[in-house]
Amino acid sequence: MPHRRFDWHEHIKDIEGEYHAARVAVDRLKGQVIVAPDILNQDAGTRAYLRDADRNLEGTYLVRLFAAFEAALRSYDRARHNDPTRNEHASVLIDTIGGRRGQGISAAVRGGAHAVRLVRNYWAHENDTMPAPMTMAAARARLQKFLSWLPEEWG
Repeated sequence: MPHRRFDWHEHIKDIEGEYHAARVAVDRLKGQVIVAPDILNQDAGTRAYLRDADRNLEGTYLVRLFAAFEAALRSYDRARHNDPTRNEHASVLIDTIGGRRGQGISAAVRGGAHAVRLVRNYWAHENDTMPAPMTMAAARARLQKFLSWLPEEWG
């Protein structure tokens, strides 16, 4: 993956854009089903899958959004330690990268990244405890704010 902060920002924006395109597609299909209910008669589960896709769409893309953010942190951390096999947990990366001496990232910015991580954990690991609701735009903004503290290039 890239070693330029700008490329990671663009990748995260692209994922948010994919989410918006998928949201339009799902909403359009739901509208078409209302007008022509027989278009989903392929099998008994198709309607239920559409409802599930609608309900889970934002969570699915929040997982992808955080995965891109985590990959950026991992890329930076591996370059910083000159260890291509280094593999820290996301929470550790947020805290260690965010707390570097001389370039500490504010607790509010780190907390924002952790809040997105908790939402990701809910969707990715099917935790029982639902975190506070978060939109794609809010998640993207929090993650990009954290990334903005990284150097322009590394590696």
